[in-house]
Amino acid sequence: MKNNKNRQYKLWWIYAGGLMLLSLACSLGGAATALPPGPPASFDVQVATPTPHLRQNSGGQAAAEAVPVEITPLGDAPTHTPDPNASPTPIRLPTHTPTLPPTPTTDTETLAAVGVELTSEPEPTVEPELTSEPEAVEVAAGSEPTLPPEALDPPLERGDWDFEGEYVPWPNPHGEPCPGARVAGGWNAFVENGPFGSSCLNENLYQPNVYSGAASQEITFDFIAANSGVYRTIATTPGHRYTIVAYAKHDRSAAPVEMFLGVDYGGGTAWDAETVEWFPWDEGAEDTWTATEETVTATGERLTIFIRGFHPMADQGGKTVIDNVSVLHLGP
Repeated sequence: MKNNKNRQYKLWWIYAGGLMLLSLACSLGGAATALPPGPPASFDVQVATPTPHLRQNSGGQAAAEAVPVEITPLGDAPTHTPDPNASPTPIRLPTHTPTLPPTPTTDTETLAAVGVELTSEPEPTVEPELTSEPEAVEVAAGSEPTLPPEALDPPLERGDWDFEGEYVPWPNPHGEPCPGARVAGGWNAFVENGPFGSSCLNENLYQPNVYSGAASQEITFDFIAANSGVYRTIATTPGHRYTIVAYAKHDRSAAPVEMFLGVDYGGGTAWDAETVEWFPWDEGAEDTWTATEETVTATGERLTIFIRGFHPMADQGGKTVIDNVSVLHLGP
């Protein structure tokens, strides 16, 4: 019973809604048709098999058909009649021309030219700081030394100037027995015949007695009181200066060996000639390498260099080795 009442209410609302739509349509066309007063006539709803359509009973249908429906035409609505003589209205084009955004830049003058206001100063470029001083480049052993500004030619050094040339047999001119006596290539030997004989010369390969390279020139003075040494001649330019450097070492003796550097400005080869100028060795220590250096001015086109040792007493010891001679041309 309750379900039938719910259905009647729903159908009543559907019926009322349809009447309202019909009344609205009539009002648009003219005078509205009066609706009968009072509630809608009662009707029964028949329920059949499930279907989305509802059937009205014959009484409700007759009541709906009894209401005349008059469809009136719409009022006089204005219609648009085009004017053939009217001029067409021009189409408005947009007046704003889009522009691409400017390319980013850090140039303050360019930014000011296009009206961009800088809010802060551009950061300056920071140069990297050196954390330490550059390391000095060391000259490898055996490389060419740096010449003084006044040097005209490369120095005469190394090779046979360092007594590294091929050693050649040397017979003692005084007949002294010197088995295996040899002199370094590029050099000549001289010996004095003293009261107890003369010295012998040999190639030394004992490294503690080598200043540089693999060999040095050895002169024996054991129980000999005399002068001995080596010499060689070079070409020179008259009036030019030459610096001569040499190294020597002599064994300890009761009468120490005295060393000298000699120069013959005329190119002579006699060690005891009056034309030879002798310079005492700069250092006189024993059992160690000592150096001497002299700068001379050439007077001719040839100059002879002498290296001499003198053993004043015929005592034991005094063996001497010579090594690492060099000559530097300094010019006038």
